[in-house]
Amino acid sequence: MAFQAALLDSISQTKYLSADHYIQYRAIMRIFYLEYQKMHYQLDKESILVQLHEDTIFAQYSPEQLTVDLDQLVNWKNLTPIQDPHKVYTVADFKNRQFQYMMSQIALEIERMTITLENLHTRTAGLSFSAFRRIHDALSTATRLDELSQKEIVAWWQDLQEDFSRLSQNHQDYLREFYGPTAEKSMKSTAFITHKQRLIRYLEEFIQDLQSSSAQIAAQLEAIPPEQAEHIVGLVHQSQLDLPRPQSEQSPDWKTDLLKQDKGVWQSLVHWFVGENSTSNQVMEVTNEIIRRIVQNAALLVQMQNMGVSKKAEIRRLLSLFAGCENLKEAHRLSSQVFGAQEVRHFCVNAPRDTERIDISTYDEPPMEYAVQPRVRTYKPRIDKSSFSDKSEDKKIQRQLILEEQHRLRRLVEGYIKDGILDFSAMKTPLTPDIRNIFLSWVAAANLSQDHRRRTEYGQTFSLKQRGDGNCRLPCTDGILTMPDYVLVFEGKAYG
Repeated sequence: MAFQAALLDSISQTKYLSADHYIQYRAIMRIFYLEYQKMHYQLDKESILVQLHEDTIFAQYSPEQLTVDLDQLVNWKNLTPIQDPHKVYTVADFKNRQFQYMMSQIALEIERMTITLENLHTRTAGLSFSAFRRIHDALSTATRLDELSQKEIVAWWQDLQEDFSRLSQNHQDYLREFYGPTAEKSMKSTAFITHKQRLIRYLEEFIQDLQSSSAQIAAQLEAIPPEQAEHIVGLVHQSQLDLPRPQSEQSPDWKTDLLKQDKGVWQSLVHWFVGENSTSNQVMEVTNEIIRRIVQNAALLVQMQNMGVSKKAEIRRLLSLFAGCENLKEAHRLSSQVFGAQEVRHFCVNAPRDTERIDISTYDEPPMEYAVQPRVRTYKPRIDKSSFSDKSEDKKIQRQLILEEQHRLRRLVEGYIKDGILDFSAMKTPLTPDIRNIFLSWVAAANLSQDHRRRTEYGQTFSLKQRGDGNCRLPCTDGILTMPDYVLVFEGKAYG
């Protein structure tokens, strides 16, 4: 019997399962696999060490040991190191190999196989809407578990777990095909263009189903209060305890472990659908990113194909046009239209133009004068000596005009204050924008103070009052302003 060469080669990726330090290796690979399920494809040393220290077995596990174990996993091709320049602050840090690590495809399948062996459970792949529908129907039954028998509760819980597990596994298996060097190579092939549109439509339909179904399931889960959720898990746990089990499955802590498992499944279900950072939202973001990559790669492929189109017909047409020119001057005109000017000098001058038309010829515009300065170091521009003009009289006139405008504006403002009260709802004459801005500045300043009392720029103290919760309409020359029904009460000298 002849064996293939690949069958006779050893699989180095499986060595971590039976190596001397298999405990550390398996724990590290399990962390990578669990984070991969959460769409965290790259991990650094710090995040791995934090998760290892959460277990008492690795309480004394040092960063140096982690570095050695990660290097060994890299040598076995279980992990792929990626240089991480974001946390580098010095050249020494860069040379110290600050890596992020990604799980290889073979290692992912091996770790998934180990989990399958541990749980003796198989999963299928595919993006299907049926799992959403079954989970939705199962959650509708969750509020009526008290009416079901012990066998029906166990069957309901098993169906819910299988549907949720199948849903989680399906999107991981399918979307994983779009990551890695194999996916990049397939999406850059010309054969990818033929089924690009069908694939995009398939993913878009999955996103639409995910959006509608996840929203419905999230609403169902949010409608279940924590007390009822605890009651549901309690019923499921008690129903599972009532089932007869072989003695070999009854470990010392099997009841506690079973309860933790049931609570973990329910919490995972809630985390998958509920919240802004839910897994369903992550799946939609990843799927949208895949669609963007598909469209981008397809556009690049089409562009590359178009670059190879022969321009023989275009060149033949140009040659026939040149051959039909009657003289050299006509050939020069044709050349300027086809190839443009052969020698061009561009001058950019920041000077006003008589017109902004873009179709006007340069010869139709008047010439511009521009002083060109020598480009030598010893050149110094000539400085024309001139005296300062006395503008004190102009400033005096300007100041007088400003004061007169302020006095006029003050008289107009004080004319709206009747018996020490400025009632916005009683105003009938439209306000000009400058007077309205003064009134609104008073209201805003009073609102910012704790006692709602302020002083105007004219030195008058006032307090802000509001009549009820209604609004008033303030007529202005540029429209109607709807504002709270405020009243300004002035203290001291009463205007009006």
